Amino acid sequence: MIDLVASDRVRRYGLPESLRVPIAAIDELAIERHVGVISETLSGAGTRRAFLVRAHPPLPADPRLPIWEQPGADMLHQPLQVWVHRTYGRYRRAYQRAFPDTELDGLVLSHAMNRRLAAAKGFDFVRLTPTSRAANSSSAFAEGWAIDRHSVDEQIERNRKLGLSVQYADLTDLMLILDIRLGGGVMDAVNEGQKLIRPRA
Repeated sequence: MIDLVASDRVRRYGLPESLRVPIAAIDELAIERHVGVISETLSGAGTRRAFLVRAHPPLPADPRLPIWEQPGADMLHQPLQVWVHRTYGRYRRAYQRAFPDTELDGLVLSHAMNRRLAAAKGFDFVRLTPTSRAANSSSAFAEGWAIDRHSVDEQIERNRKLGLSVQYADLTDLMLILDIRLGGGVMDAVNEGQKLIRPRA
């Protein structure tokens, strides 16, 4: 179920295997292989642009990692997830259809990978997670930097040659899913976030 190429890339960031959280996929087949079973289409009859995915069971969490004590940590490996095509516009409606009892007032639905970045990297589908507007806005600096980097022709070609089926979250992605503000510029909050994935003795 693990995309070994994608997994090797996040291993370099110091993330353990229990934190392999898929946030983007090239197509439906990649979702089925590496994320979970597509159990329902949420985008209406005749279209397949938003899905409810029943996630494959994750590896056991390492209790030494403080990240698992964060509010909302269960969202990282949420058993039921909403995935949408990066161009799909009615994603809030799709999410509400999947989780009708979830209160979304005051929250935005964040594409776990920015849609422009997903396009540059060759991913058609991204995961949705609810987050505060403040946390979502705080990711703009990191997203803008990534879009600039991955939109140049040379990097697009490098990304294509990698052969990734999915992308796993890096630390900034995990923090956004956990509704933690990233900050701008040097993003000191991300440096603090390193403590979340550092095992306690």
